[in-house]
Formats: sequence, C-alpha cells, structure tokens
Amino acid sequence: DLEPSLAAAVKGHHGVYFQVWAEDGVNVYGTAPVDLAEVARTVPGVARLDAEGMRVWSEKGRSYRGAVLRIGGYRVLVAVLMDTHLRYLAQLRSTLWLATIVACVVAIVAARLAVLWGHAPLHRLSERISKIDSGQLDMRLDATRVPRELHHLVASFNVVLDRLEDGFVRLSAFSADIAHELRTPVTVLTTQAQVALSKNRSADEYREMLYSSLEELERMGRMIGDMLFLAQADHLQSQSTFSSVDLATEARDLFDYFEALAEDRGVGLVLEGEAPPVRGDRLMLRRALSNLLANGLRYTSPGESLSVRLARSGEYVELQVQNPGNDIPPEHLPRLFDRFYRVDAARQHKGDGAGLGLAIVKSIVEAHAGSVAVDSTAGRTCFTIRLPALTAET
Repeated sequence: DLEPSLAAAVKGHHGVYFQVWAEDGVNVYGTAPVDLAEVARTVPGVARLDAEGMRVWSEKGRSYRGAVLRIGGYRVLVAVLMDTHLRYLAQLRSTLWLATIVACVVAIVAARLAVLWGHAPLHRLSERISKIDSGQLDMRLDATRVPRELHHLVASFNVVLDRLEDGFVRLSAFSADIAHELRTPVTVLTTQAQVALSKNRSADEYREMLYSSLEELERMGRMIGDMLFLAQADHLQSQSTFSSVDLATEARDLFDYFEALAEDRGVGLVLEGEAPPVRGDRLMLRRALSNLLANGLRYTSPGESLSVRLARSGEYVELQVQNPGNDIPPEHLPRLFDRFYRVDAARQHKGDGAGLGLAIVKSIVEAHAGSVAVDSTAGRTCFTIRLPALTAET
C-alpha cells in the first residue's frame, strides 16, 4: 500500500523523487536516480520529517535536498532536485549585485548633480563677488536671484559692501582734503622762500618772513597732530586702558585750563547737573570735551556764558555743551562732524584750525559706543554727547 500513497503524493511535482526499501534492503519501489539511491542507503533513517532530518546531497553535478524516513518496516527516501532553485538563487544574487551597483552609480551621479545644482547659486555669487574691486563698490548682489536660504547671506554681504563703500568714499575724500589742506601752506612757504631769494633783503625783512613761515609750519604741525589723533581714535579697538571717568571732574579741570581765554573773551563758564561716571579712555574723553569747549568759546558772544550740563538718561550719561550765538544754518548741521568741513570757508586761515576738531569728537565718542548730535535754534547751539554709564558689570 505504500507505493501508491507515495506515488500520489509526488504526482505532478517535477523534480521530486522517492525510493522505498524493505527492512532487508530490497528495493520495493523507486524513482530516484541510481547514484542518489546508493548514497541514501547508508544514511540513517529518521522517524519524522523535520529540519533536523533534512539533508543535502550532491551527486554528479546535481544537488538534492530530502530525508530518509522510517515508516513501518520500510525506509523511504524523499528528495527534491535543487538545481533549478540554485540556478534561480545564483541568478537572483547576480541580479541583486548588478542592481545594487547600478543603484549606487545612479545615486552617486544623482548626488553629484544635486550638489552641483544646489551649489550653482553659490558659484554665481562667488563669480559676481570676485568681480567687485575698489572701482565697483557700488555693485550689489540681487537677492531675488538666489534661493531663499541665501537671502540673509546676500543681504548681509550687501550691508558689508555699503560699509566698505562708505569707508572708501570717506577715505578718498579725506585723502583729497588732506592734499588740499597741506597744499596751501606748502604753497605759501614756497612762495615766501622764492620771494625772499629773489633779491637781497634786510635782516628785519628776513626775520618777518621767517615768522610768517613759522606760523604756517605751526599750523601744519597742529593739522598733522590732529590727523594722527583722529587716526588713533578711529582705531581704538582695545578697551584694556579704559577706566572710570568722572565727566564733571574733567569739565572742572578744563574750566581751569580755559579760564584765561574765557576771561579774555568776556565769556563765563558754567557747570550744571550731576551724572555717574562712564567707562573710557580719560585722555581721549578729555580731548573730546576740550574740543567742544574750545569751539563753544570761539562762537560765544561776549557777556554770555558757555554752559556744560550733565544728566543721567536711562543707561546713558548725557553731556551738553551749550553756547549762545548765531544759529548754524540747518543745511550745515548734518555735515558739521565731517573732516575739514567748515560752515564759513572764509575763516579757513584765520586761526580757527583745520576743521578736524568736531570730527575728532565724533570719532572718540563712537569709539566709546556713544553718540554725538548738534542742535542750533533760537540763538543757542547745543552739542549733546551720550555715553554708556558705568555699571557693576563693566
């Protein structure tokens, strides 16, 4: 009865073989290849078909998977030809490797293209930036032509260009002003020397020409000193020398210094108010206040008083220097702190300086994280300095 049952079980299954032996080793029924049957004769039989009982045979280039069962008084070999499955797995493995390689190549190429496409705006920005030189500081980057993520970068770079252009324009104007200011005294000295050498003169005439030359040289020396001080104030980067500065004390000391000049001009000096100290360079702040006092004394009418007022304004100390006198026209106020700028150009060579005093004041105040402003109305001109008040943290 075993033979028909096995035949029915494997019927219609390609590559399935079985072989039946009796206990005495007699072949009862079989469809397995001879080589497989011979090998299976020596294999111990198992009581049931499970993973532990399964075996793999390879005979004459062909692979089988199966088991030898003990059923009643028989030994039964059941095996499946695995060549087709192995070829399928090998082909599948090769296909998977090929697909993996192709996928990696495609991924690398896609990543490369994505990087190039993503960096294209940066390359365009870099190319445009590389074309900017000192003669093209007016160029600006267009934020609408770059991705949104780069808008902030472009805006920040344009702000830097604005600062560079402003600094370059100011430097160019400063250089031109220096050349203009120095050319005049040099021309005067040259002319005087030529006149002196044009013919023989008396000792008094030579002495007079030397005095005149000395005045021009002293004026040039003061101008050069102011320019050096201005450069020092502009590059006051380190705050290691900063200390506590009492502006009221500095103002009183300067009043003593300007007292003789004020009396000579018939001008009074008044100090009003109180304020906490500030943190800064004492000599530079003293220079700024001195320039404002000297400027105020120059334009205060006789019989009037020049006043210095101190007050606390939030986190700042506010210092005002007020002098009565003629109003400064409104169109001149925005440029009053420019270097070499004068409201009255006719006073250029009448002992009023080179026009650097207020520019020095602005540079010193800004180097101390402060601000300076001017207002001139109703017959009174007021310069206001705001400096951070000294706190426990500073």
